[in-house]
Amino acid sequence: MRLTEHDEGAYPGALPAALPEGEHLLWRGQPSTWGLARQSFHVVGVSIYFLALALWRTVSVAAEPGNGLGDGLQAASVLVLPFGAALGVLLLLAWGYARSTHYTLTTARLAIRSGLAVPVTTTIAFELISGASVKRYGDGMVDLCFLVGGDERPSWAMLWPSVRPWHWRHPEPSFRCLAKGEAVVQRVQQALERSVAGGQVARIVPVSGRPEAAPLGVNP
Repeated sequence: MRLTEHDEGAYPGALPAALPEGEHLLWRGQPSTWGLARQSFHVVGVSIYFLALALWRTVSVAAEPGNGLGDGLQAASVLVLPFGAALGVLLLLAWGYARSTHYTLTTARLAIRSGLAVPVTTTIAFELISGASVKRYGDGMVDLCFLVGGDERPSWAMLWPSVRPWHWRHPEPSFRCLAKGEAVVQRVQQALERSVAGGQVARIVPVSGRPEAAPLGVNP
């Protein structure tokens, strides 16, 4: 695995330099803005929190002697501005990260370019990938997570949000929030299979709870 500061190259926004001879680009893409907003910036949870707070404020004020529903709604209206500001900031961050994040798949490696202020590209050779898993969402969006073997430890902070949630000790670089991601899953599986000579590669397995990723090494 190689970690480098991003530098525009043959494939602007994707890889830091031109591909070496014999290596070919298979796919590149970006995460969904709305997907990142939901999964990484938790806009739905924040919205529910503010709505619950507004409901509690409305009911508690309206229940006081001499007050009515109008008084409760007026008291809760003070939450509109902070709610709008919080939601706006989260959506703006999701848009910025989705726009600045690029995923690349070649015949020999995958690459993740992420970061707003200081873009960094992490490239991972196929031989370092010991497992992979996929999380499917109801709208056809998927997360594709990679388990890096050996002594390599990618930086969770530099990869975020393109990393599997809640896996800080052993970060798993991920293609996050891919719209129509099933096609990407198939491309990655085929690329990994072609990169291994003389053996079979295990299938990319679905995430169920929080299991370890399935091995992708050569089967005996």
